Amino acid sequence: MRLLKTMMACSIIMTITAIGCKKETYKSRDTSMLKPPPPVDTTKPPVIDTSVVVDNCDKLDGWSSAGDASLATTGQKEGTGYIKNAIKTGSNFMQFIKTLPAPINSKVTMSIGELEFWFYVQDVSLLKLDGQIQFSSSGDPDKNRVGWGMDKIIPTLKNGWNHLELKFRDGGVTGDGGPDLTAMNFFKIFFWTAANAATDQVYGIDDIRVAAVPPPPDVVIDNCDAADGWATVGTPSVVTTGQKEGTGYIKGTITSGNNFMQFIKTLPAPVNTNETVASGKLKFWLYVQDVSLLKLDGQIQFSSSGDPDKNRIGWAMDKIIPTLKNGWNHLELKFSDGQATSDGGPDLAAMNYFKIFFWTAANTTSDQIYGIDDVRVGAN
Repeated sequence: MRLLKTMMACSIIMTITAIGCKKETYKSRDTSMLKPPPPVDTTKPPVIDTSVVVDNCDKLDGWSSAGDASLATTGQKEGTGYIKNAIKTGSNFMQFIKTLPAPINSKVTMSIGELEFWFYVQDVSLLKLDGQIQFSSSGDPDKNRVGWGMDKIIPTLKNGWNHLELKFRDGGVTGDGGPDLTAMNFFKIFFWTAANAATDQVYGIDDIRVAAVPPPPDVVIDNCDAADGWATVGTPSVVTTGQKEGTGYIKGTITSGNNFMQFIKTLPAPVNTNETVASGKLKFWLYVQDVSLLKLDGQIQFSSSGDPDKNRIGWAMDKIIPTLKNGWNHLELKFSDGQATSDGGPDLAAMNYFKIFFWTAANTTSDQIYGIDDVRVGAN
């Protein structure tokens, strides 16, 4: 009887122990209804900053200003500080100038580069629509420079910090050919208040750098799919096989016993190329049956006057012909390599005339075929 009681007691203790050790399931720990995290997108490459630092504005070295500039170490947009100065009460002018200790290679071209920096303005409403931002490779603000007028920039500003992104192709360049973008060494910004300041007005510069931006799309001058507006030696014709673009190309023939060819296109309306002399180039396809027959003479002309000898930029064929091969050739002629007429050259915002002319060295003994296709302007 005593053994039975002992066994019953042990059984009760083991049951209680088993119940006490049973694992409880709490809803708060049940993850069966939770959505898994989204998969990591490994198809997009990481964003890599390829910009070139002109000056991080963390030191006063090389800086000059109107009055005494200072290095502010709070409120900067990058690094440990920014260049700060103020138009004092009763004054109206400010400038920030940075002369670099050594030239920098911006690693961009005029067509794809832009100058970027942070600009602090205490009160935009006080600014006069005047002044300029200048970026130069000569150590001089008026030589080998690209510049942007403040009259276009000030209306875009707000009080406080502004991040300026100034495309080189939108800037004006000096008549000496503009800057050497592989050896930039000078930055300047200057401006005025419309009236003498009634209180001190603070301005700042931070994180000056050059970055690359995508080039603009090409501007089509003529796709050469129709003969409208074209003139050649003889009647121009459209060939619909063998073209390089679209549905056809303009064909011309120097017939046996002759030696001259020209292709002229007068546009029905002016075309804005969206380029500058420094940033743009004329591109088209030229077909030559036999390059060896050509004389090193002639010219390619691009004009805004409807005239080959006014407001024109041109390229001599004696430099181009040695580069040609029999068949189709894609010519890419930089405006900066061309020769402009003495009247100031073309208005690239209103181009309306294209011409190419050339000769064979002797009268041909058989018909010689030439062609033009896909005339357009693109960025360098």
